[in-house]
Amino acid sequence: MMRKPASLRRGDVIGVVSPAAAVDEGKLQAGVRLLEQAGFRIRLGAATLKKAGYLAGTDRERLTDLIEMFQSPEVKAIMASRGGYGSGRLLPLMDPTMARSHPKIFVGHSDLTFLLNDLVQRAELVTFHGPLVAGLNEHPEAAATLLAMLSGDRVGWHQPAQVVVQPGMAEGVLVGGSLSVIVSTLGTAWALETRDRLLFLEDVNEKPYRVDRMLTQLRQAGVLDDVAGVIFGEMVGCTAGDNERVTVRDVIAEAFASAPYPVAFGLPSGHGMGTLTLPLGVRARLAGERLTLLESPVTE
Repeated sequence: MMRKPASLRRGDVIGVVSPAAAVDEGKLQAGVRLLEQAGFRIRLGAATLKKAGYLAGTDRERLTDLIEMFQSPEVKAIMASRGGYGSGRLLPLMDPTMARSHPKIFVGHSDLTFLLNDLVQRAELVTFHGPLVAGLNEHPEAAATLLAMLSGDRVGWHQPAQVVVQPGMAEGVLVGGSLSVIVSTLGTAWALETRDRLLFLEDVNEKPYRVDRMLTQLRQAGVLDDVAGVIFGEMVGCTAGDNERVTVRDVIAEAFASAPYPVAFGLPSGHGMGTLTLPLGVRARLAGERLTLLESPVTE
């Protein structure tokens, strides 16, 4: 049975960690100020601003921050500072029972797809595919929508995509995130479970032929065989070269031309506008282009 974190209230402490790449201090502080202005107290992990090459500190330092935030009784939510690369290195070191014993809001996207889905699968904890702290100041609407959902409001329960690729209606538990990250888990102990689930896929700056390659790999691995439905994000920057006419929507339409389940495109969660927060591990319905949550992602 999935565990849901408690809803967020003004005055609560939000822990900020960097499980992946090193973060720009100025962008991080701008995001922290926005959260503070919204009425929350912020605690930075000890390694949040560290640098170890392209990573925010060593694997052990980044993992220790994450564990301490989950175990701290004062911290009510945990947000990632940025994505980049590095979260997947923590998977073999993570103890899922730790997070399940201390269910808390965990927010991120991009490289954080590794941790978001691992917490859903192994810890059976609802997580949130939402904005990163270092980008909040540039996307205040995304921040407002995130905080409303985490507080228990029904804001964002009805989320329209842009295009229907395959019509139909289906219900299932939401999983997914970055397409390239999900592909990179194939053949590992952390491969995403997709049977009877609504699969959300998004990415940034991947050329159409690379999206084609990744969808082909998912299809050949059987990942797309038994899904309930598929919802794509905006796929911002996924454009062809100057002499190419194939678009990413062309690639997706071809890949799912014979799909027996609904497929939609253009849900603004993650890269791009990122205005919507998508809770993972909760049941939802995809009907045409509209995604509707069927249960609250937080408890009162």
